[in-house]
Amino acid sequence: MIHHNEINFALPDKSLFTRKELKDYIRAKNPALKDSSFSWLLYDLCQKRIIQRIAHDVYQKYEEGSLLKNYTADMSADTVNILGFLKTRFPLITFIIWETRAFNEFANHQMARNFIFIEVEKQFDESVFNALHEKNNYTVLYRPRAKELALYSGNITVSVLPITSEAPISGYYARLEKLLVDLFANELLDLIISRSDFPGIYEEAFSKYNINYNMMIRYAKRRGKDEKIESFINSETTINVYRKEKVK
Repeated sequence: MIHHNEINFALPDKSLFTRKELKDYIRAKNPALKDSSFSWLLYDLCQKRIIQRIAHDVYQKYEEGSLLKNYTADMSADTVNILGFLKTRFPLITFIIWETRAFNEFANHQMARNFIFIEVEKQFDESVFNALHEKNNYTVLYRPRAKELALYSGNITVSVLPITSEAPISGYYARLEKLLVDLFANELLDLIISRSDFPGIYEEAFSKYNINYNMMIRYAKRRGKDEKIESFINSETTINVYRKEKVK
């Protein structure tokens, strides 16, 4: 059986490689390798910090201090309060909640005001708006355009929007892939976040967290922003991405 140190020595010099490339290398030396055995070996290589996962099915040699984390938003007390209210009031509908303060982790210019977005199944978004409006704790807007947000927003503004199908979500929360795409796809964010912060936000996000690039671009395509975002990443950031589709 191939040894871990032999794998480490033989890994390609290029910084990124796929699960399939590693599997093909090991199977060339061990033709009888079972899929279950490879899955265990892959897990063990990651646990022993010989390799590290950087995206879906994409790995690189382990580098001290370079392990990427899985993203979890740090929610404000207001967002937690609204989430609890909606889960109790509408336990059976699909909705997600996210807020602009999440971008403060990545942006140079910190946002003092927080905007909370609730995205709901289209047939229920008006009911959610009415329930929040009656609660009367916040400024609540229904499907606002940029002009309405500029005119009527308060210290904490809640916007109720229809959810986009195939949006990257995890339970009631937006994944980081969605937030990055929405910088370009959600016109309301133009009023809140400076375009000059976009490169820094992307670079900081990609340097700290596991981001499924293919998932992100699929969602961007759904929003009609895939070409714009890919061009932006290539021309305005130092991010290197490894797309699964490019692997032969």
